Amino acid sequence: MQTKEHKTLTLYSRPGCTLCEEAAVLLDFVLDEFPEWTFEEINIEEDAALSLRFLYEIPVVMHQSEIWSYGKFETDTLRNRLLEKS
Repeated sequence: MQTKEHKTLTLYSRPGCTLCEEAAVLLDFVLDEFPEWTFEEINIEEDAALSLRFLYEIPVVMHQSEIWSYGKFETDTLRNRLLEKS
């Protein structure tokens, strides 16, 4: 029996960021349509290098090393990317 590959997105965020909170909710909503996908949320404040890299771009959604979204989260853009990769 073959199992589907489980795929993960990464959401870079920080506490108190309302755009980040909104992105997490919307990401969860969109991923309901793609059960083989999940996301992990990483607080950039816990890593100086991530903080320097993403401070002015958060929320950032990445798959592997590719940025799929940053700043204002767009569900249609993410949905299209997921369809391409699924």
